[in-house]
Amino acid sequence: MGNIKIKSNLVLMVVAAAFALTLFRPAPASGQFYFMENEDIGKEIKDFTLKMVNGEEGNLKKYLDGKKGVVFFWATWCPHCVKELQVLNNQKDDIAKKGIKLVLVDVGEDEGIVGRYLKKKNIEMDVFLDEDSEVSDAYGLIGVPTFYFVDDKGMVADVKHSLPDDLEKVFQ
Repeated sequence: MGNIKIKSNLVLMVVAAAFALTLFRPAPASGQFYFMENEDIGKEIKDFTLKMVNGEEGNLKKYLDGKKGVVFFWATWCPHCVKELQVLNNQKDDIAKKGIKLVLVDVGEDEGIVGRYLKKKNIEMDVFLDEDSEVSDAYGLIGVPTFYFVDDKGMVADVKHSLPDDLEKVFQ
């Protein structure tokens, strides 16, 4: 009879545990990372001055000149970056017509590597060089590609790791 009581208590504990798990199950994965929203959203974009592929120095805020902007952190070795860069290159004229400036920031590579890559891929856009990753570190980038969407007041509207289908919607 003692064996039956142990078995029934064991069954009761398993049933209670299963019931508790259904009541207190963890939130779906997408809900668990709400705290990972980029802390720069809603704040003024961090200004920087970097050497550019064309040999000049460029300043972010002067380059944006009070216009909306997409600051694209990327690298030539990153396959997702290459895909997004092609999209930007193909749409650069349409994006400019919408009053949106493109700011490309290559992370961790030197002028020679980036310059050869741009020439090989027929990409004619200004590129800032964050050769020592100082700017990307200051921004706290987790990886590339990373897009900062900046409104016309210089405030970060959003941060994403891919281009949205509707660029203008991001700024609303």
